[in-house]
Amino acid sequence: MYYFISVVLISILPSGEPFIERSITGPFINQNDCYAYQNVVQNIVKQTLTSQILEAECKELKLKGKQTNG
Repeated sequence: MYYFISVVLISILPSGEPFIERSITGPFINQNDCYAYQNVVQNIVKQTLTSQILEAECKELKLKGKQTNG
């Protein structure tokens, strides 16, 4: 499964001081779906003058299944 991992700097507070939004979105079944989501996020940030992407990547994460005794 693929996950979109991002760090976005957003300056919308009245003081003008930015805050950092960290997120992991997914799972996406394939890499193309993850990239499509990444493009949507990048387009939104481009349209928002007070935002900036610090980090954004689609990453494959393999989760280990639960082991059961028995």
